[in-house]
Amino acid sequence: MRMYEIIEKKRDKKELSKAEIDYFITKYSQDEIPDYQVSALLMAIYLNGLTREELFHLTYAMAHSSKMLDLSEIKVPGKYIVDKHSTGGVGDKVTLIVLPIVAALGVGVCKMSGKGLGFTGGTADKLESIEGYQISIPIEKAIRQVQDIGLCLISQSNELAIADKKLYALRDLTATVESIPLIASSIMSKKLASGVDKILLDVTVGSGAFMKDLESAKKLAKTMVAIGKDAHVETKAVITSMAEPLGRNVGNALEVKEAISFLLADENTLMSDEMADIREVVFTIAAQMISMSGICEDIEQNKKDIARVILSGEAYGKLIELIQAQGGKTESVYVDWLGKNVEFPVLKEQVTFMKEIHAQSTGYIVSIDSKRIGEALVCLGGGRKKKDDVIDYAVGFEFNKKVGDKVKEGDVVLRVLYNDKQYFEDAFSYIEDAIYIEAIEARVAKSLKAKPHVLDMIGEIDL
Repeated sequence: MRMYEIIEKKRDKKELSKAEIDYFITKYSQDEIPDYQVSALLMAIYLNGLTREELFHLTYAMAHSSKMLDLSEIKVPGKYIVDKHSTGGVGDKVTLIVLPIVAALGVGVCKMSGKGLGFTGGTADKLESIEGYQISIPIEKAIRQVQDIGLCLISQSNELAIADKKLYALRDLTATVESIPLIASSIMSKKLASGVDKILLDVTVGSGAFMKDLESAKKLAKTMVAIGKDAHVETKAVITSMAEPLGRNVGNALEVKEAISFLLADENTLMSDEMADIREVVFTIAAQMISMSGICEDIEQNKKDIARVILSGEAYGKLIELIQAQGGKTESVYVDWLGKNVEFPVLKEQVTFMKEIHAQSTGYIVSIDSKRIGEALVCLGGGRKKKDDVIDYAVGFEFNKKVGDKVKEGDVVLRVLYNDKQYFEDAFSYIEDAIYIEAIEARVAKSLKAKPHVLDMIGEIDL
């Protein structure tokens, strides 16, 4: 078998056999196939796609290209281990909120998260904005932690799905990142290698996501759900909007603070319009994870239980347990609305400058371009252009107004927190172009504000 023949076959739109795919992945993982030949095959896949059988064989081979995790020690009879994965977005702090909630309700979670690259943030970076938090711990220690407190949140292991790591780096250099089969196999190979029973995917769509339109997002979701089905791992996908940044804060330490505010909210605040977008996404994803775990299949009851553990403080307590278990520093702070001292994580939130961005006209905000905001964060130093870039955890944006809100000329729309004046100048053009204000009718603005953030649910029945 020769790599030349495999490239030729896929170039000519012919189906690759399992043996050919296994050969390609095994030999490339062992550095026995040069990058230039793999680049040619990736482009052939990008242009010609993969059949469902090819895609499953590729994903399976990638998952088994190195170590497979064994989570049998934390499996409980009658309950399933459920992993949650997001395709990424701007202001996406959902994992930080959902995991403590489901852990408080009895779902054991051993979660591996990645660092951000480009305009989409990474959960690992948000956690590293906490002083002392150890994102990289041995998997054996992580499993013991799940046994002790019900959850861990660590960085993606370099020992898992080594073929994916090599292929992703090459895709990034060869303009093949956007291929749905290659995205799906990349995500699902890591999920299958992580040893979980079931997978819940948050597939984001909009300017602040990899999938820019709903049709593409549904295609990606169905592709990944099909891989899960073929691997006998129940997989569901929630499609969520990333047309505007999720929540009010964008930036690593700022998003941790927003997650804390959500988990410490009183009932009025939790159910307020201000938290509507995060609440909708968090409650949907957490309720599905609880259902898939086997604890309770009733989604509406799960949502009631989610509200209960937030309002009781149990979910926030789990977040603090997680932070302390992984070395994060906390300090006691008096919280007015709770009337007591609460442990808070110590954040890397030192900023030198704050700039208010004002509305240039009167009207309603009709859109906030998530991608432009994400790119502005990168300019401030809060995101990466290259994987080895050092980021500033403190910088970011606090939105005072969101889509559908009325503004008068001169009103503060958002605040920019930054540490370098030149970086702010670089970011300003992105910020300026991101926010669109128009003199529309109030009823139209109301409909914009009421647009759902959970757009669809894809399961095996939809295939």
